[in-house]
This record gives sequence, structure tokens and C-alpha cells, in this order.
Amino acid sequence: MSSNEWIRRAACIAACFVATACAGADRAPAPAGVCPVHAGTGVSQIDLFDGDPAEQVLLAPDDDQAGANTYSVKTVYDAHRVLTIRCHYGAASEDVKLVKPVSVCRYSGGEAHPTLTCK
Repeated sequence: MSSNEWIRRAACIAACFVATACAGADRAPAPAGVCPVHAGTGVSQIDLFDGDPAEQVLLAPDDDQAGANTYSVKTVYDAHRVLTIRCHYGAASEDVKLVKPVSVCRYSGGEAHPTLTCK
């Protein structure tokens, strides 16, 4: 193999690595949180329920700090119930049941980009 051909192959391999590394660079990272990502629409509201939302046991936050609200939810699991998160996407909604026990959920993002993370 000639040195010119070797240089061309090495340049091609380097370009492949750069293209692969940059392939997802312009995509926004998936938001971390409980609500699933829906193409074309973002989460507009998040509700927390003790059990089935049909029972209408809507949970209130523990505090009212600007920008973030904390929900202590350990008692839901202590009562052998399940936390249900209702994620609103405009006129549609989706319920997410958190079967694996968590202790606390934190709401952030305000009205523009609501997010809920639970630990």
C-alpha cells in the first residue's frame, strides 16, 4: 500500500469517527423524569395521585418553594398503595403507575417545562 493510499484511508477513518461523534449533537437530550416523551408535544401539566386517579386522591406538595415542589410519597407505599402520575400533553394525558416504591418526588420547570423526578 502506497503512502498516499494509507493517508487517504486514515483520513476516511478519522472522518467516520467525527461523523459518528457528531451524529446526535444537534438533538436535544431526552428530559429526565417520570413522564414519557411524546413526539410533537411537551408535558403541559403533571398531577400526582395516591392510587387510581378515578379515586380522586390528588396529592398536594409538602412545600411551596419558588421553582420546585417536593412531594413526600413514602406513606402511599407504606399503605400498600401505588403512586400514579398523570402526565398531560395538551388535550391528551397518560397515566404512569410507579409500582417500585419511591420516597420523594420533585416537580420543577414551572409552567413552561414541567418535569417530575422521583427517588
